[in-house]
Amino acid sequence: MLIMIDRGDYWQCAFVIPKGSAGELMKKNIGDFRKTILELSPWLGSRVDELRGWDDVKLLAVTVDRLPQWYRPGLLCIGDSAHAMSPIGGVGINLAVQDAVAAANILAEPLRKGAVTVDHLRRLQSRREWPTRVIQRIQIAAQNRIIGPVLASTSRPKPPAAVTLLNWFPALRRLPARLIGIGVRPEHIRTPRSSRGRKILRPERDRVRGARCRRRGPGRRDGAQAPFGRQCTRPSSTSSILVGSVRPRMRDGWRFHT
Repeated sequence: MLIMIDRGDYWQCAFVIPKGSAGELMKKNIGDFRKTILELSPWLGSRVDELRGWDDVKLLAVTVDRLPQWYRPGLLCIGDSAHAMSPIGGVGINLAVQDAVAAANILAEPLRKGAVTVDHLRRLQSRREWPTRVIQRIQIAAQNRIIGPVLASTSRPKPPAAVTLLNWFPALRRLPARLIGIGVRPEHIRTPRSSRGRKILRPERDRVRGARCRRRGPGRRDGAQAPFGRQCTRPSSTSSILVGSVRPRMRDGWRFHT
């Protein structure tokens, strides 16, 4: 099975093999591997010559698991550090961002007050563990019912009934897209009130106007003049989430790993 993703200026390719068979495959000549790829996608042509040796092929071992407990005093694991996801559906980054948003909603105020407890961390795992379990079960079902039989088959497989149904009724494609993109338990930023009693600006508003604007009226506070009869007040603080290999700063002895 060959999976190809168009990245604009290059193609990201994945050749799916049964677990534990990589050693046997790499005993063969790289030319045989190139021929196998061309049999699946003949239009690649001479581009397969970019694979000059097995050093150009990287093995990704797929694992689906999760920690029984995501936290310790002074430590919180979210994203891949708490639950390893299969590449099926590409939902790993989605769950990581949702974990981060839930962590911000639950921990922002306790962190500001310096009063984070283990109960806060337990509450976060309780909220995010269920959607993780659901998505992992869906991934395992897809592996066992679709990908596994395809890898074991010696003939050209037919599309599953669900895929055929999506081809017949394009409107139904929104359902798996919503499940993958938003998840079974969507997370939204719940902005706490700042020390001045004003709500922190939502990021999407900040991108549009860079300020929180309201209609002019009697008794309003002084603010920056804005077009169309609005008054604007700058947010007193903003927040951002970094996902990836960047390590956020420590505060009050708590370190967050994604």
